[in-house]
Amino acid sequence: MKFDLSVDGKIFKVELGVDKLINIEIDGKTYQAETKETGAGLNVILDKKKFLVRFEGAFISINGKKHTIEICNLRRGISSSYNEQDEIEDSKVGMSAHKTHSGDGIIHPPMPGRVIKIKVRVGESVKMGSPILVLEAMKMQNEITSNIDGIVREIRVSEGDLVESEDVLVVISN
Repeated sequence: MKFDLSVDGKIFKVELGVDKLINIEIDGKTYQAETKETGAGLNVILDKKKFLVRFEGAFISINGKKHTIEICNLRRGISSSYNEQDEIEDSKVGMSAHKTHSGDGIIHPPMPGRVIKIKVRVGESVKMGSPILVLEAMKMQNEITSNIDGIVREIRVSEGDLVESEDVLVVISN
């Protein structure tokens, strides 16, 4: 998977490879980074330097410093922006800090990724903040939660599906 990653406004070209390798272009030079999942996050070794990377809702934390991110999938050219206001609004209502485009029960992924596990069934009642599914994105697993109280009306994905930021994962209504 290839995409652009904007960290605090600076663009990096990223390509997820095989065997936990990531190619990152920084200032016109391409580096190959090794990744290793740990309980604390993702260890990334880039140019002999080690970084602890964690995805914290709509933000990325690198060695403990929080940054705003924007991901643009090069295949479709679709941009998905996340900012501090999104996280503040999400935390006020007690849900995971991920962007759910409309807030009306239409659940979108916060970034391109692969559906790992679906945790609900059509017809099931859910509360705001209830786990809906697990999405693997950038080698991290993210729990996607409901943005409203309601009933699961549609599940538009299956486990193993690759999804983009504009895709509808689940529809919930009253």
